Amino acid sequence: MIDEVGSSIIMGCGFDLVRADDRSDEQGVQTPIPPVPRPTPSQPAASASPSTQQLLQDKITPLKGALQEEKELNAKRHKDLLALLTALQPKPPTP
Repeated sequence: MIDEVGSSIIMGCGFDLVRADDRSDEQGVQTPIPPVPRPTPSQPAASASPSTQQLLQDKITPLKGALQEEKELNAKRHKDLLALLTALQPKPPTP
């Protein structure tokens, strides 16, 4: 969607504006993701002591709560942005 009036809002949300005459299929530079190492049968997974596991669990619990709050906030922002983009779309003239 292209709307010159709301272009600063759209760009502020992290979107790139593409002019109608620019038909390039570029998606930009993508950073490759390195593979995640997996333990092999000859290399067993490291096990942590129960106290270390409890310490990690105590650190993870508040992070899970913060992550859930962030997800809810992002969902609300997504809904608001979609509503804004829908409002900015040109309406076909009524006959």
